[in-house]
Amino acid sequence: MYLIRISVYGPAHLIVHQTTLIMNGNTAKTSTSIDDQNRIEALNRYKIFGTPSEKSFDNIADLATDLFNVPIALVTFVDTENVFLKSNIGIEDIRLNPTNNSLCAMALLNEDVTVFNDISTIDPVLLSNPITAAELGFKFYAGAPLISYDGFSIGTICIMDKKTRAFNDRDKRLLQKIARIVMDEIELRLHSHK
Repeated sequence: MYLIRISVYGPAHLIVHQTTLIMNGNTAKTSTSIDDQNRIEALNRYKIFGTPSEKSFDNIADLATDLFNVPIALVTFVDTENVFLKSNIGIEDIRLNPTNNSLCAMALLNEDVTVFNDISTIDPVLLSNPITAAELGFKFYAGAPLISYDGFSIGTICIMDKKTRAFNDRDKRLLQKIARIVMDEIELRLHSHK
């Protein structure tokens, strides 16, 4: 694995640092924002972190498992310390996961879809994440960020599999479209609770 760090400057809600991980030919870009507090405020505005499962989000995650023929799909929200699994198809026992070393936390920092065709090629530090632990047998991960109307990544829709797999540009576009549907549902939920 190679790690390349590039500094970028811009408005508070845009990328300051972008990191590219190169693992056996697979690349994943991650970034951190200048002001994560604004991102957390955007997440908190939706009043969704830590809430019970909701059928509308479960239906979207279930659809993702069928569309991509994978056993696991998650709708997640990421604060400073934890990844909350709002919808959890395939690994229902986990509802909260530490942000440190989380693939979903990495994915929300990339405006494109983050793909790991073979999780076993990732640095072992990342495999300490309970959701991607080797003992659970996960090999594949793809996650699209959930981006609020004001440009903050507040979570992900992600899919996982117990086998390695290819994920082409059409698949990435489809996952991004599902992410937009999740965001539409989040906005509808916010306005219906006012």
